[in-house]
Amino acid sequence: MPVGISEIAIDCTDPLVVARFWCAALDYQVIEAEAGLISIARSEPRAGEPVLCFAKVPESKTTKNRLHIDVRPIASTQQEEVERLVGLGANYADVGQSENDDWVVLRDPEGNEFCVLSGTM
Repeated sequence: MPVGISEIAIDCTDPLVVARFWCAALDYQVIEAEAGLISIARSEPRAGEPVLCFAKVPESKTTKNRLHIDVRPIASTQQEEVERLVGLGANYADVGQSENDDWVVLRDPEGNEFCVLSGTM
């Protein structure tokens, strides 16, 4: 029998900063906060959307993520969404993508790469 993804855990040095960014990016809210751990989710969950958990760790990020989040605009263009996310604190990342790729790679405030896909959901 298959399983579903319940939570995605993300290590970071400042869970509050990273959680605030992702709350604004995804229209999520904090659902649990304790020492060194903040969990966020949508106030009205959609099927298949996992909780994101940000766990405090002592070390900084040093290399490219082995796992990353892809987001897709819901009611805007890819460029509008990229501009909004950069305004929230993301910055552009070069991980070897080409100009022909139809996704944009960004980093969250702690440097975790994520992709903004083209098209809308």
